[in-house]
Amino acid sequence: MNKTVLAVCLILSITFANAGFLKQEKKEVKKETIASQLQEMESHEFGKKILDTITLQLNNNSPISDIARMLAEIRQDLTLQNHEADNLHAAQVVQCDTQITEFNRRIDVATVQRDDAETEIGLLNSEIANLRSDIANKAKQLEILDNREQTLREERESDAFAYAARTAQTEEVISALDLILEKLGGIAPGASNAAVLAQLAKIGTSNPILALAQVASTFSAESLAKVSGVLENLKEDLEESLATDAAEEEEAIADYEEILGEIIATRENIAHAKSEAEGSLAQNEGALALQQNILAEAVSELTSAQSGLAKKTTYCENETATWERDRDARNNELALIARVNEIIATKLDNARVYLQERQI
Repeated sequence: MNKTVLAVCLILSITFANAGFLKQEKKEVKKETIASQLQEMESHEFGKKILDTITLQLNNNSPISDIARMLAEIRQDLTLQNHEADNLHAAQVVQCDTQITEFNRRIDVATVQRDDAETEIGLLNSEIANLRSDIANKAKQLEILDNREQTLREERESDAFAYAARTAQTEEVISALDLILEKLGGIAPGASNAAVLAQLAKIGTSNPILALAQVASTFSAESLAKVSGVLENLKEDLEESLATDAAEEEEAIADYEEILGEIIATRENIAHAKSEAEGSLAQNEGALALQQNILAEAVSELTSAQSGLAKKTTYCENETATWERDRDARNNELALIARVNEIIATKLDNARVYLQERQI
């Protein structure tokens, strides 16, 4: 063998030796990678259960097809669970949206009712205060009118009594003057007046007319005529005064009746207005009670709807979080199943070594 051939053989030997070493090294690395993957799977409860099951089947010399079928069934079950959970979650989302929308509608309606009731209560309280003040003022006016009427009637009664007394007294004086003038007319100066004086004496011993006639009997004709004239003038003045007093009394009565009529009419108007105000007050108080009930119901409904909204929102958020958590867990489990399937399908020998060495 020449040196060239020897050199080539040496190089080929070294090359094949190195190639075998690299292949063995690559196989060891691959084995370590599968082991690390399986170890990582074991860190999850679901992964550990899967590996436990596969280990048992391998130890029982179960066919690989049984393991594949088991993994397929698990994957199918997880997929079905995801589908059912998604459908349930979709229905829950619709239900949540519907109920939350209803709670929001109730809140909006109750808020409007509350605000409207508060506004109405404010207006009604103001109106009731005004009506009560108006009723009190009208009651005071009626009291004043009653007092005024009573005073007016008492004054009229007093004035009528005084007028009657004046009239009687004046008429009595006029009657006395008539009698005096009549008797004085029967007296003749210087003649015997015994008959006249005898008639006057019948009236009584304290009769002033008799005394006047006795004095007048001593008068001269001129003096007697003068006295008679004075008495006539006095009578006329008294009669004129009596007529004037009667006219003034009639005018006073007319004024009294006019004022009394005005008082009665005014009182009727005020009493009618007071009655209307009292009716309005009763209506407003009834409306106030109604609005207060509406307000209480609206506040109660608002509180209930807000509480219901908060609870429902929390419930729906929790349900969504649970669905997302369970979905992610199942997806992780599906991914784990896929990895196990890949390992079983392509790297079963390396996996078998690891699985046989592990402890269940």
